[in-house]
Amino acid sequence: MNKIKKINEDAWNYLNKWLRESWTKSAFSHSPKLDNICNNACEVLNAIINEARAKPIITLLEEVRIFVLRMIVKNKVKLASHVGKLPPVVQSRLDKIRKESKNWLPIWTGDDEYEKFEVHGYPTNMVVDLGMPCVHACAALARVNKRPEDFCHKWLTMDAYRDTYAHYINLLPRQHLWEKSESNRPQAPKTKKKTRPLTKKKRKDANEGNGGSKKSKPTGVLKRQLKPFTCTYCLQKGHTKRGCPKKRAAGVATAATAAAKTESNA
Repeated sequence: MNKIKKINEDAWNYLNKWLRESWTKSAFSHSPKLDNICNNACEVLNAIINEARAKPIITLLEEVRIFVLRMIVKNKVKLASHVGKLPPVVQSRLDKIRKESKNWLPIWTGDDEYEKFEVHGYPTNMVVDLGMPCVHACAALARVNKRPEDFCHKWLTMDAYRDTYAHYINLLPRQHLWEKSESNRPQAPKTKKKTRPLTKKKRKDANEGNGGSKKSKPTGVLKRQLKPFTCTYCLQKGHTKRGCPKKRAAGVATAATAAAKTESNA
């Protein structure tokens, strides 16, 4: 933060307003095992219920239930044919880290467990205690002929992935076959019917902009940088032919000459 303050104090003032745990990886909690923060889950759900949002609540919930049911079945089929200790996404990230680890040189420190290494590489040296397989840990693991997959957290393994889809959604008959309750049916609240159609677009925050609206542009969008104009009439830079003062003066002179000729002929 001190370096940021030296480079740009305005940026430092903006970042200093927010908790470090919400925007910098160095302050993130160690409980989550993913290094990205996003709202993809919400976006997927919004896309799925986009057409069902205008339907009654029971119908909406039924469509969500069917979607979840099909998704669980689809992932169970994938899991049945997958081979390996890690899911494909995690395995690809680990393979990339292992490839980068070849540029680092691990040096054993002499501990009895043969697990402490000082990993040398450009531009600095790193001290590694074998744990989560970062690029430095992968270099140390290769030195002792151990597989990085065996040192991944259990939450990133296929066993955890299978546990996610171990359950299933209970099946339901059609609504007219549901058991009738003896209690009074809940009445929907009285609402004023809107004349316009139901809005299906996501409500954006103030800093997201209006998605292409000409009246207001999203914050942080840079203006289009244009090169200096060159006038095709006088060949001077800084203006166009339409606003050229020489062309305007020539036009006035031509109009005055034409008016003088008309008077003389009369």
